[in-house]
Amino acid sequence: MKLIPLIFLLACAQAGAQTSDFNLNDGRIRFSVPQTWGAIMEKSDGNPQAIAFAVADPATAGTDDAARVTVKTRLLKAPSEYADAMQNEMLLSKAQTGYAAEVESKESGTHNYTVTRGTTTYSIKDQFKLIGNIAVKVRCERPMLKATSKAWSADFDRDCAAVSASVR
Repeated sequence: MKLIPLIFLLACAQAGAQTSDFNLNDGRIRFSVPQTWGAIMEKSDGNPQAIAFAVADPATAGTDDAARVTVKTRLLKAPSEYADAMQNEMLLSKAQTGYAAEVESKESGTHNYTVTRGTTTYSIKDQFKLIGNIAVKVRCERPMLKATSKAWSADFDRDCAAVSASVR
């Protein structure tokens, strides 16, 4: 009988983790994001394509700072162009104000770094994948504010990893 409340709690937790599905490149790239993330920009024609999402952080209220996740694709002529496409994206990252590389990730295709926007330092994680002849970048960026809770940061990192894992 004690199993029923446990099953109910697990079902409620699962229901709270609902996602919304998106696609780019005429449906060739699909991914899911938490339903609470609002799309703030979408470019689903041409090359590259991207969708950016705002991720609410109570600590950013009343500031110009914002946490965002962006999924960007670039159609390549051939999969052999992937290394160059990834290198170009990394060069763009390194050109940002205040760029500083973090400890190299053990995850293949991942670039962790910080940049400065105004007076705020942002933590950024770029994850790269090649699917067919489409280069995909998932960028997770969040301001590093003292008021941001550790729980919020952990949820953001978990949800970001889930978005990247959902790309197919």
